[in-house]
Amino acid sequence: MTTITVSSKYQIVIPKEARQKLGIRPGTRLCVEEDEGGLRLIKEPTLEEIRGLLKGMVVVDSEIRDESERELP
Repeated sequence: MTTITVSSKYQIVIPKEARQKLGIRPGTRLCVEEDEGGLRLIKEPTLEEIRGLLKGMVVVDSEIRDESERELP
């Protein structure tokens, strides 16, 4: 576990190793959640990551539709 310090402007610096591991760059959006007496920073998915998830869902949706059409009398 790494310890960081809050500045007088309530800012923190995310350690370099964590930034590199998670792909955090200037402009990356993070969600802040309270978690059992602490805070959790969660990287918000990029539009490209969301598109990738939806792309897979479209395939599954079409497969379900095709299968249901085959099962209909």
